[in-house]
Amino acid sequence: MQSKALILTGAAMAAALALGACNKPADSTSAPVDQASDAAAMAPPAAPPAQAATPTDAAGFVTAAAASDLYEIAAAKVAVTKSKSAEVKTFAERMIHDHSATTAAVKGIIAGQKLAVAPPAALDGRHKEMIDKLDAADPGAFDKTYIDQQVAAHDEALGVFKGFAAGGDNEALKAFAASTAPKIQEHDDMAKKIQAGL
Repeated sequence: MQSKALILTGAAMAAALALGACNKPADSTSAPVDQASDAAAMAPPAAPPAQAATPTDAAGFVTAAAASDLYEIAAAKVAVTKSKSAEVKTFAERMIHDHSATTAAVKGIIAGQKLAVAPPAALDGRHKEMIDKLDAADPGAFDKTYIDQQVAAHDEALGVFKGFAAGGDNEALKAFAASTAPKIQEHDDMAKKIQAGL
């Protein structure tokens, strides 16, 4: 019985010494590393630039989505006419079809919900400049110019749609954004595949 008590006392002392070692301050060589990691853990994460520009109100989303569709359709019409590549022309025809469909879907949601929002009917200045650059591209560089624009445009659109799906203020438009984002990702992947082969 007495030996059992001694064993228990010894075990308790060993545990106390182990705990004391855990609470012992770190030596000077490891302190800066610990402080640096603490500072990094406490620093707020940097917000991605695309996320900061993502509209969360219905009017902003409708404007951004419609502007994207208008540009995609206009650029694709130029590509169908000017590209010498069957693959690029097929991609462009797909853009006309799919982006016309998303425009119709957005207009249907606006009408169905009687939203006081009107999508733009013409290209904005930035997208007009992109079309002008595409129109003026040297025939030998046309496909690269078009596909480079497509990759950038779809990356941007993906940010808008995913951002609105996550934090938008209109449930019907949020559902539309969430269901359309995979299609935009598919377009983006197609454009990047073509880009890699140019």
